[in-house]
Amino acid sequence: MFASVTSAASKAPKLFLNGLELQSASAPRIDKSTTFIPIRTVAEGMGFDVTWDKAAKKAVIHNGDSLIELVVGSKSSVVNGSKIVLATPAKIVGSGAASTTMVPLRFVSENMGLEVYYDAPAKSVYLFQPSTQEPTAPGTDGGTGQPGTGGTGSQPDPGTGGTTPGDGDGGSSGGGTIPADAQALVTSIQYDGIGTTSIAYQGIATVGEPQVLSGPDRIVLDIPAAAFADAFTPGYSATTAKMGEIVTDNSLVTKIRFSHYSDKPSTVRVVWDLQAAAQYTLTKSEGLLQLSVLGASEPVPPVPTTPSGDKIFKVVIDAGHGDQDPGAIGITGKTEKSFNLAIALKVNELLKKEARIEPILTRSDDTFIPLEERAAIANRLNADVFISIHANALKGSSASGTETYYNRADSKTLADIIQKHLLAATGLPNRKVQTAGFVVIKKTTMPAVLTESGFLTNSKDNAILFDENKQNEIAQALVRGIKEYLKL
Repeated sequence: MFASVTSAASKAPKLFLNGLELQSASAPRIDKSTTFIPIRTVAEGMGFDVTWDKAAKKAVIHNGDSLIELVVGSKSSVVNGSKIVLATPAKIVGSGAASTTMVPLRFVSENMGLEVYYDAPAKSVYLFQPSTQEPTAPGTDGGTGQPGTGGTGSQPDPGTGGTTPGDGDGGSSGGGTIPADAQALVTSIQYDGIGTTSIAYQGIATVGEPQVLSGPDRIVLDIPAAAFADAFTPGYSATTAKMGEIVTDNSLVTKIRFSHYSDKPSTVRVVWDLQAAAQYTLTKSEGLLQLSVLGASEPVPPVPTTPSGDKIFKVVIDAGHGDQDPGAIGITGKTEKSFNLAIALKVNELLKKEARIEPILTRSDDTFIPLEERAAIANRLNADVFISIHANALKGSSASGTETYYNRADSKTLADIIQKHLLAATGLPNRKVQTAGFVVIKKTTMPAVLTESGFLTNSKDNAILFDENKQNEIAQALVRGIKEYLKL
């Protein structure tokens, strides 16, 4: 992930968590294009406890809400009771008392809720626990950007003249003074490790469509009448050159560069350097811009519009797990797969009553379907909506609540609506809408979400999830959410 930087440097990058430097016997390192970081140092810095089973070569990372089990040399891990496959297994570096368990950075970012940023000039890796507060602003242009479809322009990024935005004629003069004409202040630029970049701001942002350029392939987004806030994160200092970059290990995006591109007028520029030509979707909401990069062959998800009076919407309902894969096991011994199927069947029956919705189940009985196939089913049908139904678990914890996951920015509106209705049905704590790289919501090409109605390992949650009346309410809530999203 940081190969191009470390090859030019004589020392390994420094490691920071929430702005504080972490000290470890082993620094971040690259092995066959995968970035590894010391898991104990990071986990303990986040307030997790780490235990080591020497005989099994297993690290157990846990706090009040999460439990992660990793076996050195194995691609199989367990996160909150669910099996997760690593692209590259954890490994041990060093020997004796100086040995350290190193874990792929991407696994940490996706499963411990961390945002990753690389400050190239300082040769430092920054890890951030994202704020749970929604960005607010007094006003915005609102609306939803239309998807970009490519472009063949060969001109350089206007005014950059180099590999970092702000080089050449562009770039501000530095210093900590915010320009007087800046109506929007960018407070953070964060990448989810999968394909979506979130740009949070305060104030009023009037943003047009990005430029899609070639030679090299890149996407360029300008935010006019904007500047970086004094508290801009990650790792940004208003007293240094106003530029930085986030290096990724994504198959589409090599890095994301940003700069205070111009003082007259004040403009913030963000550039996505691509492996090859790609498409994008840009979603605009109050205080937040989200740009998702899509492969050139991927269909661009449609922007929801008011439907015509005769369109029949295809809604795929996915009951998680099944057969030999029970999912989480509740405190009473009941399985997640049985809860998931019960809700899916109820939702299916309710949707059958809707004249303009055609429901499709990925499974209607206790059978197992591979994750990739679940997504493929929805893609082959060219479905309009995909809902994957699950329940949570965390052994030895009192964790409780309802949460909804999405992957791409085009799915966030659906996730927000579904979460709102689910909370009303379960009455459990709001664990909010979150992003994740689950296969079924990553590989689907339509708006897709994964729901976690509650924790089977919590006595209150478990009782609610397996109560027949509550199950009916949960199913009705999902149907209400689907209909609201489809404007029916």
